[in-house]
Amino acid sequence: MVVDTSLFEWRVVDAAYDRLTCADCGSSLGSGPVGCDKCDQADGFRFAAIETDRPATPPGTEHGLRVATAVARARHRHGTRARCGFELGLPLLLGGQLPGTAQAQAYRAAIDKLSEEECERVTSFEEIPGISSRRVR
Repeated sequence: MVVDTSLFEWRVVDAAYDRLTCADCGSSLGSGPVGCDKCDQADGFRFAAIETDRPATPPGTEHGLRVATAVARARHRHGTRARCGFELGLPLLLGGQLPGTAQAQAYRAAIDKLSEEECERVTSFEEIPGISSRRVR
């Protein structure tokens, strides 16, 4: 049975997926290994759900929060640098902050200077300049 996720808020869909088990791989639905057809499909359907920005937050904050939550929930489905950026940004998004385009691009450029090992151990955007072993990419 396929449910139309576009009828529900994304948080409801995300919570449901976390509680459902994939019949094929046994992981939380949508969080299994890349290549699990049911999880791949559910992960795609996750983004059809309704996104309503919370009051007093910049437009788009809810989308950023949805993506960061999906990345944090299923780290193995995303690349090292994407994980680093979304995981570092998650606390900001939870606090209702959304970086502007220039700031997001600066964060991305800083993350691109990190090795994969550095991406795994960095704990804040402010920490990046001090641990980056590469100055050019």
